[in-house]
Amino acid sequence: MQEKKFFWFFICLAIVFYVLIIYVSKYSIFLSFLLFLFFASLICFYYINRINSLLFYKNLYSVISQLVHHTEINTLFNFIAQSISDLLNAERSSLFLVNKESNILWTIVAGELEIREIVLPIGKGIAGYVAKTGQIVRINDDVYKDERFSPDIDQKTGFRTKTILAVPVVDKSNNIIGVIEVLNKRDKKGFSKKDEEILELFCSEVANVIVNTQLYGRIQLLLDSLIKAFAAAVDARDPATKGHSLRVMRYSLNIAKAISLDITQTKVLEYAAILHDVGKIGIPDSILLKQGKFTPEEYEVMKKHALITYDILSKIHFPPEYKDVPYIASLHHEFMDGSGYPYGLKGEEIPLLARILCVADIYDALISYDRPYKTPFSQQDAIKTLYEMVEQAKLDRNIVDIFVLKKLYSIEQRKFVRVNKEISFAYRKLTAEDLKSLIPILAKTRNISARGLQFISNEDFTSGTFLEVELYLPNFTVETIAKVVHSTKIENNGGYRIGIEFLGLSKEIEKHLQECLEKSINENI
Repeated sequence: MQEKKFFWFFICLAIVFYVLIIYVSKYSIFLSFLLFLFFASLICFYYINRINSLLFYKNLYSVISQLVHHTEINTLFNFIAQSISDLLNAERSSLFLVNKESNILWTIVAGELEIREIVLPIGKGIAGYVAKTGQIVRINDDVYKDERFSPDIDQKTGFRTKTILAVPVVDKSNNIIGVIEVLNKRDKKGFSKKDEEILELFCSEVANVIVNTQLYGRIQLLLDSLIKAFAAAVDARDPATKGHSLRVMRYSLNIAKAISLDITQTKVLEYAAILHDVGKIGIPDSILLKQGKFTPEEYEVMKKHALITYDILSKIHFPPEYKDVPYIASLHHEFMDGSGYPYGLKGEEIPLLARILCVADIYDALISYDRPYKTPFSQQDAIKTLYEMVEQAKLDRNIVDIFVLKKLYSIEQRKFVRVNKEISFAYRKLTAEDLKSLIPILAKTRNISARGLQFISNEDFTSGTFLEVELYLPNFTVETIAKVVHSTKIENNGGYRIGIEFLGLSKEIEKHLQECLEKSINENI
């Protein structure tokens, strides 16, 4: 219908133009030529604007269609910020999410060397005002003159806000779940009404994606938690291997990152690594917990744990993209020369992920300090042994080279702290890259737990540093994230008293931890 109207409009315009040309040409050919140029320019200008508009909206809907592919909240932050900055020709954009329980807005600002979490109360600053009122804010004058503006974020990031457009992100239930801020329009005219309408359209699509992404993140977190709890329960059955599965997982992921495995393959490897020894649940205690070397008969029984691993995991309904987890997990004792078990696969018959897992498993077994039947290898001796196995055609040389030359073994360095005879833990500092993958967890666990511990360290910590902690309590191990809340230098000691709070401990674990601490205090009285 629109095309027909435009067609008849164009015909009428052409007739008028023709009549004017005929009329004017009687008096001046030059004037008629100018008139022709004027009408031609109008038509060209119209079509150029129309084409530019079509191209812009094509780009907009292309960006919107790509939103659904971002199922992790950290990648969604980056994609939205970059996309909307490009679309609206602005210097920077930010997505703030609402945490109703804590009455705050939070966002992530990622840099080359660090990642900052920006938090502000709802009602403070432009984003806080939009989150509280649901009103759109567009400021094209100096934003510092607006009483609603707070310079706190600029001070933290070193950025200088000049103009701003902020629009609420509203879900289908009409709840404000976030705010998108676009800063410093490069056009001197500032943000227009059209920019406002475009951002509103974009926010309506973003709302659906955020809800789905948060749901996906909670499901993924649940799956990860169940898998790690399952593996920890198996490890706890044999005190000599406590924490082994987690360490093997970390070594495996280091290799995966070094060779640029895609997200799906990396996740398959992560799950296979953390679950590779679950088959030991089917091995009798008389063999599994034996202090010393196995007899040939006992070794044959022990070897069955790989097939039991496959049998157990194949009964779990993994998502389609993770269907290879049971098979990969069962192959961690396969060797390149075909001498491994359970299937005796050889060379390229062994999937890449299983070859990675094999190297990680052997390295941790060699350096483990907690195996009763052997003394731990030094790092150098363990590396020497890996290369001896390469020469014997048992391990993949490429994987061992990457593991050794890139020093991926040194990334897994944890410091051990004993609080008392009931409680101990191992920790490592989290890098900016680690934090990117933990953004959903940090956001989800805010203000859930204020439980923590103090310990003495030779190393000083900056307040706000995040640690990955393995907390060893009687009968079970808990893996969690902790945040350093204070660090005090001890006089005449040279050490530091470090206070940490745990994020995301369940009420049951908090209670058990408190009982262990109280028991220790009573014993010392």
